[in-house]
Amino acid sequence: MDGAPEGYRLGLAVLQREGMAAWIQAWKELPDVGGQPRPVPAATTPDAVVAVLASMALACAGAR
Repeated sequence: MDGAPEGYRLGLAVLQREGMAAWIQAWKELPDVGGQPRPVPAATTPDAVVAVLASMALACAGAR
C-alpha cells in the first residue's frame, strides 16, 4: 500500500481473487520491515489538492 513497485500487484491479486477479508489476513502476515513512514510531499497542501480536483472536474466537464 505504500507504493512499493515490487509488491503492489500481489496484494491487488489477493484482493481481486479472494476479497477484502483475505487481503487483510495476508497483510497481517507480512513481516514488519521496521522502516520509517515516508514524509508527505510538500506539494500535498489543501490548495494543491483543490487545484487537482478542480482541474479534473473541468476536464470532465469539457469532455461532454
